[in-house]
Amino acid sequence: MSNQLKRQIDILKILPRPGLGKSTTEIYELLQEHGYSTSKRSVERDLASLAETFPQAIHRREQQGLNGRTSYWHLTSLKGLLPETLINNNDAALALTLLKQQAYNRLPRGVFKRLDSLWEQASATAEQNRDAQQWMQLIQYLPDPMRPESQPIDEQVQSAVEDALRDSDKLDLITKTLDGETKLNGLLPLRMLLQEEILYLLAENPNAETMDGSIQLVPLHRILTAKSSLGLNDTSLEPDLAQQFALGMEGSLRLVLRVKRPLAEALFNRPIGRDQKIRRDEEKPDWFIVTTDIENSPQLRRWLERRDGSELELLEPHRFPP
Repeated sequence: MSNQLKRQIDILKILPRPGLGKSTTEIYELLQEHGYSTSKRSVERDLASLAETFPQAIHRREQQGLNGRTSYWHLTSLKGLLPETLINNNDAALALTLLKQQAYNRLPRGVFKRLDSLWEQASATAEQNRDAQQWMQLIQYLPDPMRPESQPIDEQVQSAVEDALRDSDKLDLITKTLDGETKLNGLLPLRMLLQEEILYLLAENPNAETMDGSIQLVPLHRILTAKSSLGLNDTSLEPDLAQQFALGMEGSLRLVLRVKRPLAEALFNRPIGRDQKIRRDEEKPDWFIVTTDIENSPQLRRWLERRDGSELELLEPHRFPP
């Protein structure tokens, strides 16, 4: 963060509420006490810039004195001003600082970028608070080693996809695949899906000859180019059903497992399904019975296949639905 931005944030903290006022000289002297070695002229420029940026929030009053005219400044309204919580509320600033890393693929790219100044101010406020700094050192974000980190997505691609979704337009894509590149023309976008930190486009391909080909699930970070065009035909697919088909979801089932203690400990800390219950197995020492409701998905079947009988036994269902 630039020194100028930090100084302007502190000026906003110094400005009094309506009915009061501080002169330019008083604001300059308070900044000196805060450790800023800047000129009074720079402070005057900062105040003029803030008043131009937030005309509904900052008021300037001129008063004639013995030594000439003096400017007095105060806040008139917090409407139109960057949220006060980012300026004066250390708890809110800390929360936004920690949440920023989770917002990257969960907000539209344009919204995320427009919030840059808010993220920056929240970080600056948190940096100036000892308790916030201590907490940021005590809690560290560690990604799941078995899940991928967020993949870089081309900004123009993401913007084109978001616009097409909003305007119900068609999309022409060129994507990178294991075999090189492929073109997907005339896609009808349905929604975006975030799964295991990967952002996907779910779309209908009306030109496909089979059902498997008509539902496309395209990772956004694998899209090289994306162009939208006016869409005249609405999709015939219901997004929820298309999503279930694309993800291989085959309905919910009751899952009953017999597992060894290490796996039981892992499932105790991170359940894999709804209403999960774990109890000791009365027949086998150091084994536990896990019961849960879970979606029948390819991920579940792969998870079970990776574990042999020495770690896990499948009790129910005896066989998975086809």
